[in-house]
Amino acid sequence: MSAITIRAMTVGDYEEVEAFLAVHFFKQEPLMLIPQEDPKQSEVSPAETELHRALIPQDLSLVAVDGQRIVGLVLAGELVPEDLEREYQEAEQKEITCLLDKIHKFLAGIELQANIFKHYGVDRALYLYMLGVDTSIRRQRVGTRLVEATIELGRQRGFPVVTSTCSNLNSKRLMTALNMECILTKDYADYKDEHGEIVLRASEPHTSASVVAIRL
Repeated sequence: MSAITIRAMTVGDYEEVEAFLAVHFFKQEPLMLIPQEDPKQSEVSPAETELHRALIPQDLSLVAVDGQRIVGLVLAGELVPEDLEREYQEAEQKEITCLLDKIHKFLAGIELQANIFKHYGVDRALYLYMLGVDTSIRRQRVGTRLVEATIELGRQRGFPVVTSTCSNLNSKRLMTALNMECILTKDYADYKDEHGEIVLRASEPHTSASVVAIRL
């Protein structure tokens, strides 16, 4: 049996969480590997790391640990209908200065269009924002266990729905295998700038994003 256990993420984990994400998420996520004219545009912005910090006190995020070492994590938080419109408007109005801005703009659009609140007739959901697993222990079901634990946590906390936006094929396969419903899928090639150029030139097979959810 694996010695890896899952526990609640705490504020004290923040520094290790950020160091983990830098190696095992942002350098692995296919969208973050899209080449940019200026390599600095691929850097993680301070606003992104502050979002991570803000999620932790909600006590809805989890870490998988092997002894004392973090080997996987889920960042999650409560989502309400107003968040979809607010985040979409913020992404639309924000000047794009980095790759993450481009990604957030596309994902905010698909999340607003999918509108899981109307789809399920609910007024709150647990949103799984980010899933990361140590590259040295992939294919050991750590990601699956983390998502299963997040769904169970949502059930315990009285959330009617758990939702996530899968930015690559691997996460979509993992979550739909756990009976999460695919609400909407959109191709990155549909996202073009004012000159008709594709903004996110994602590599096969990670060419689309999908909003998935499960009713609890």
